[in-house]
Amino acid sequence: MATYSPCFADDVEYAVGLSAAAEARSAGVEDVMLVDAHNCNDGLEGPDLGHVYPGSERSFEMMQAAGEAGERLADAEQAPVRLGVAWDETKWGPLDGIGPLGVRVAILEVGDHRTAYVLVDGNNMEPGLRDHIVERLTAHESALPADEAEVMTTDTHVVNQVEASNQVGEAIDDDELVAVIERLVSEATADLEPVEAGMATERAEVTVFGNDRTETLASHANAVISMGAALAAAVVLAAMAISLLIFFLAGA
Repeated sequence: MATYSPCFADDVEYAVGLSAAAEARSAGVEDVMLVDAHNCNDGLEGPDLGHVYPGSERSFEMMQAAGEAGERLADAEQAPVRLGVAWDETKWGPLDGIGPLGVRVAILEVGDHRTAYVLVDGNNMEPGLRDHIVERLTAHESALPADEAEVMTTDTHVVNQVEASNQVGEAIDDDELVAVIERLVSEATADLEPVEAGMATERAEVTVFGNDRTETLASHANAVISMGAALAAAVVLAAMAISLLIFFLAGA
């Protein structure tokens, strides 16, 4: 699970994820699933949107961390696995920064070590909110404390129908969201049962509205704007010519 919180970050480019997973495999882990938690960003403020791209300092940090985690996992003791899940679509909608999948929680228990995974159907998260949730779930005074916890967002853009930036925590109260998550953690813990863990990979061809298409549209828009004055003059002259032609034909 990759997060840069409390520092800001947005999308991890695909090539960086592949390289980081390769680092973990080289350390002795056969199957690797690397998840971009996508859980702390400052919206659209500043010139840097926080993307983690190949060759950047952050990309090398992620690859190094994946390699070190792989080494520790390869040598770690194994134990029976139990899993519990819970889901709430919530009362919130896209305008509140929450998509139709709502909030999902998985409790993974390996031996006596318990980890809480929280997935919120949103597009990134307000700074500090992820840390607040993790602290609440791992606090000793919590009713069902987890040893570790992580919060993820789905990176859905259904919440960006009206606003370009509509992160989890912008429109809804933090404590209300935490209350929903704590309830789901309790339900997922009650749902714990022995499971077998496995992993498989499938490839599918999909069409996405990615950065390249956005840049193409932007370049077209810039080209149209640069020719705006000439186009406006041409339209005015054409309209005047048609008007004069109609005037003379009507007079004849």
